[in-house]
Amino acid sequence: MRDILTEEIKQKALKFLKREISQKELRLYPYIDYSIKNGCQGWSYNKMDSEEIDILGTLFNEGHLVYSPEKVIVTKKFYDFMQEILALSYVEFLSDDNVKRKEQ
Repeated sequence: MRDILTEEIKQKALKFLKREISQKELRLYPYIDYSIKNGCQGWSYNKMDSEEIDILGTLFNEGHLVYSPEKVIVTKKFYDFMQEILALSYVEFLSDDNVKRKEQ
């Protein structure tokens, strides 16, 4: 289930952010992740709508990230949270049993 705002994701967001996240915010996380990992020079505001810009403003006001035309910086705690959310919403995992069978 890619890109689905599940109950598990909602609960993890509520615990970490102390608020709910929207489907739009969930979809913004891969863009934030790409930007911080690839040294992108800030944001392409012409590719973002006003809701996405508001979400970035909220994350900034909450102290999770700093963004400007020059760079994007996130806190380690937000980075770890975002990676967990991205894993839950975009990554398909093998079960540990499948991996163990292949190793034998």
